[in-house]
Amino acid sequence: MKKIFTNATVVTMDPANPLATAVTVEDGRITAVGSAADLAGGDNPAADVVDLGGATLLPGFIDAHAHPAMDMTIVGPGVVDIRPTVCTSAEAVMDRLRTAAASAKPGEWVTAYGWDSLLLRDLPEMSGALLTEISPDNPVSVVHNSGHSSWTNRRGLELLGITRDTPNEGHSEYERDADGNPTGRGFEMPAVWILGGPPMMSEPEDFPRLMTHEMDYLNAQGVTTVGDLALGEALFERYQELAKSGSATVRVRAYETSGPAGRSKRAVGEGDEMFRQIGIKVWSDGSPWVGNIDTSFAYQDSDSTHAIGLEPGHRGHANYTKEQLLEVCRSYYPDGWQIACHSHGDNAIDMVLDVYEEIQREHPRPDARLRIEHCGSMTGEQYRRATELGVTCSLFVDHIYYWGEVLDEFFGDRGHSWTSARAALDAGQRISFHNDGPVTPIEPLRNIQVAVTRTSRRGRTFGPEHRVTVQEALRAVTIDAAWQLFSEHEVGSIEVGKFADFVVLAENPLDVEPMRIGDIAVLGTYLAGQRVGV
Repeated sequence: MKKIFTNATVVTMDPANPLATAVTVEDGRITAVGSAADLAGGDNPAADVVDLGGATLLPGFIDAHAHPAMDMTIVGPGVVDIRPTVCTSAEAVMDRLRTAAASAKPGEWVTAYGWDSLLLRDLPEMSGALLTEISPDNPVSVVHNSGHSSWTNRRGLELLGITRDTPNEGHSEYERDADGNPTGRGFEMPAVWILGGPPMMSEPEDFPRLMTHEMDYLNAQGVTTVGDLALGEALFERYQELAKSGSATVRVRAYETSGPAGRSKRAVGEGDEMFRQIGIKVWSDGSPWVGNIDTSFAYQDSDSTHAIGLEPGHRGHANYTKEQLLEVCRSYYPDGWQIACHSHGDNAIDMVLDVYEEIQREHPRPDARLRIEHCGSMTGEQYRRATELGVTCSLFVDHIYYWGEVLDEFFGDRGHSWTSARAALDAGQRISFHNDGPVTPIEPLRNIQVAVTRTSRRGRTFGPEHRVTVQEALRAVTIDAAWQLFSEHEVGSIEVGKFADFVVLAENPLDVEPMRIGDIAVLGTYLAGQRVGV
C-alpha cells in the first residue's frame, strides 16, 4: 500500500531538493518527494496518510562508528553500569559496585563497566588489590569507560589462569608489578575483554533478546543505520539470522576485528541491505583517558593528569610499528576491504596515513574510502593529506561535551582543537560523527549541538573557531555517514529510490537555538516506511 507522510517540514539532505512537505512511500522505498498537494492520494485514494502534525522529518540518523554488539552486553542486564552518565557521583559508583559484589552468589562473576576517575574525581584509585578488598572470594572485574583498560581481582586472575608467565596477546598488555607478577590490570584488546570476565561475553542464544533491546534503544534516538566497528567472528551468523527473521530494526554495516593474515572467512560486501560486511577495524593507539595515545606533545602538569596516574610530560606510544600495521593492512586491503583505523595521537595518525599511502600505491583502487576513527589531535595539515589520499574521517566530537575541561587540563591548546570538524571540512573531508557507544550514549542530536557550539555540559566553550554549521553537522549524521559506510545509494537522504528510513523530530534543528539541539524530542522512527522503536 502507498503511504504518504504529510504535514511536515521535510529536510531531505538532497542538495537538489532540500526542503519538502510530503513524502510518498511504496514497498519500503521513497517514490516521491514534494508538496502535500502534489502527492495527495491521486489515483490511489486508499493510500495510508501519516499526518505528522507539523513536525520535522529527516533521514534516519546514522552512527558510522558504534559497537551495538558490545553495547548490548556491556549495558545489558548482566553487567553493572557505573558510567558517569548513569552514576553521577563517586559514592554512587562505589555503592553500586559494593552492592553487586555483596549480593553475588558464591562463585558468581561480577563485572562493572564505566569507571572514569576523570569525570568523578572522588573515586579511589582503581586496582586489582582494591577489587580483592571489595570481594576476596568472588571474581570481580571493572572496565574503564574508554574500553581501553580493565581490572580484575586476585580471584579473577586465578580463574582466568593469568600468571607471571602469561604472555601478552596481540598489541594488548597485562600490567605487572616490580616482581613481574600481574597486577590485575590490562590495556587494549584482547586483554581488556579477557580481564572483564565472562559477563562481557554474551551467549549465542541471548543475542536475539539483547540485540532487539539494543536496536529499540537506537531507534529511540532516531538511529536507523550503524557501523558495528570491531565485530567478533562468533556474532556474524547471529546478526544474519536476526536480519533474515525480519526482527531487526536497524541496518548494520559490519567491520570485523582485525587479526592475523588470512583470518577473515568472508568476502567484502557479504550480506544484504540489513546486515552487510564492509571492512575491518584496527587500533593504531589507545585512549587519552588512559594515557596510551601516540602524540608529539606531552600531558601537562594538572589535576587531570595526576588523576589517571600519569606524570607531567608523559607521552604514550602506538600499538604497532609502521611495518606491523602494514602487515595487518596488507592482509585485507588487496582483497577489497575497507579499513577503519582507530587513531587519536598525531604521531599515530601520521603513521596511519603513511601506511594508507603505501598500500594504495602497492594496490591501487579507486574510491577505497579508507577510514581514520576518532581523530582526537588530528591537524588541518593531516586532514588535507587525508583528503588527497582519499581517506575519510569519523570524529568523536562528544569528547568535547563530556571531557572538554579534562582535555584542556591534559593538553592546553591542543585540547581546544580536539576533533576539529571545521579543520576537516575546510580540508575537503566528508566526515561523520559518532559516539563510540557505549563510551558515550548514542546521541546524534547532541553530536550536532557539540559540533556547532563546541560547548561542554558544564557550559564552557573550547575552540570556537572549530565550529561547523548545523547543515554541515546534519550531513555528518546522515548522508555523509552513509557515504562513509558505502551505503549512500540506499540511505542517508530522502530521495526517490532510497529506503524510507526516517526520524521525526519535534523541532527543526536548523531553526532552534544551537544549545537546544541535543534536547529536541524524537517523536518517531521509521525503517522502510514502518514505525519502529518509539
